[in-house]
Amino acid sequence: MNSKRNIKNLKLGATSNIPLFLIIISLFIITTSVNLQVPLYTEYADNANFGNALTAIVFAAYIIGLIPILVFFSGISDQLGRKSVLLASLSFSFFATLCMIFIPTIEMLLLARVFQGISLGLCMGTCTAYLVKLYPEKAKHIPIFVALSSALGFGSGALFTTFVLFLYSSLTPISYWIVLFLTLLILLAVTFFAPTVTGKGGSILQLPLFSRETIMINFSIVLAWTVSGLIISILPSQLKQFGLQLWVGPSLFLVNGIGAFIQIFARKISGFRSLKIGLVLIPLGYMVIVLGAGTGFISLVLLGSALAGAACYGFTYLGGLSEIIRLSNNNESRMISGYFLFAYIGFGIPSILVGYLADIFGTLTTISYFAILIVGCSIILYVSIIKIENKNLIQLHRAKIKS
Repeated sequence: MNSKRNIKNLKLGATSNIPLFLIIISLFIITTSVNLQVPLYTEYADNANFGNALTAIVFAAYIIGLIPILVFFSGISDQLGRKSVLLASLSFSFFATLCMIFIPTIEMLLLARVFQGISLGLCMGTCTAYLVKLYPEKAKHIPIFVALSSALGFGSGALFTTFVLFLYSSLTPISYWIVLFLTLLILLAVTFFAPTVTGKGGSILQLPLFSRETIMINFSIVLAWTVSGLIISILPSQLKQFGLQLWVGPSLFLVNGIGAFIQIFARKISGFRSLKIGLVLIPLGYMVIVLGAGTGFISLVLLGSALAGAACYGFTYLGGLSEIIRLSNNNESRMISGYFLFAYIGFGIPSILVGYLADIFGTLTTISYFAILIVGCSIILYVSIIKIENKNLIQLHRAKIKS
């Protein structure tokens, strides 16, 4: 009976694009919710007398929920099914936003970030595996759908709240309510209209999967998302010195929006070439951001955000994700979980370190010296990616000769 239902559901996926849209929109709504409160971080922190370090810890609290999912439960959708895990992810996202509506404090934000982390951990690998199962004929395009949807989502929440705050000041802007309603709406839509597709079985407790070929790809996304995390967690306090803290919303949208736009071009080149371009843009964008934040020229901050975004959610993100899926060997969910585990470690952990140092040495001094580390890591990874690419080309050439 279950097998007949699964066949029917798979036919629905193959003949209709409704499940495709529902899954992509779910991912967009979940990632939109993650950064919805970003423009108000400094406001919540000031009300509680929190410094840079404590604010960065609150921002990075999502890893408390995220990392256990990615490390220990990367096979959860294989066991429980894609749809049920996606519904759980949407539910955690819903409750995170609900918490901030009723208790808009930095302490509640800590709990909300944990919920957001659980939501992200459940959805990223699940959505990709869900789409691959439903639309095997679109397997080459699915990384693009996932990368584009999540990139736009990560930037849209902060921009939406910033737009509302430019109109009127509030600790619970209407953007919170609208996203809450949309989350509930898509939750119901997935419940009734998305097909139930079982996973391939196995234990829920499955560790993320890595390989020697992918380790430098994973470290590349660590570096890229480190810059993205610093823009959210540390940049607002520096911009506040010039009364520009609300511009973190447009900056974050540029990081994600330009990244999404760049994916149009990045998908036309090889994953390795895309990674190399990203490793050039990451330090360049970061240094321009630091220059703008230090001088109060918001145009430089926006320009640097655009350059960094082209790498963070464009070349590096899509190039890395494409190579991970290509090398997954039918272990997409676990390999992608490993990729995002590295990504979110970069997104959160460096922000805590930089926030702590900023309280001691000053924000501008800390982020300026951190540029040296960004440049050094970029060079090392660039050389490593070239070596891996050359090795891969040699293997392909040998395979062609044998055939």
